[in-house]
Amino acid sequence: MGDQVIMPTAFERQVRKLGLNERSCVASQELREWCERNKDQCYIPEWLLKRWGMVVDPDVKAESGPLVA
Repeated sequence: MGDQVIMPTAFERQVRKLGLNERSCVASQELREWCERNKDQCYIPEWLLKRWGMVVDPDVKAESGPLVA
């Protein structure tokens, strides 16, 4: 078997970009706004969606192209 490369999710890249950890995610307004814009296209941990009261629309199709930064 060959080596497998595990790529971070868009959410994980955003958390890293903002310099956050699991505890500081909840308090980040920037992350919350990013999640609100991208929650229907990107994986966001369920515990965080629940904490913020966000609901994902499962019928939204992911658009091709870059995500909103």
